[in-house]
Amino acid sequence: MQLQFYTKPDCPLCDEAKAVLQRVSAKTAFIAIEEIDITKNMGLFTKYKHLIPVLELGGQQLFSHRLVPWKLVLKLRWHRFWKYFTR
Repeated sequence: MQLQFYTKPDCPLCDEAKAVLQRVSAKTAFIAIEEIDITKNMGLFTKYKHLIPVLELGGQQLFSHRLVPWKLVLKLRWHRFWKYFTR
């Protein structure tokens, strides 16, 4: 499962979210995280500048601003379960 993590440098909320993602990914072997710096793309910067950090899965926004570990795990498991039964 490929997650997109939209972030920017010098962002305390992004650092907190990154720590949560690292803890969750260490316990969940089925996810991969693509970290995307929004300052390197004007379109992304315009879209996400007031929302970061943002976590998406397949274009669907899972979280913005703050990541809650147990909610993240629940959403990831739901997506994995749903994908398994909708093949």
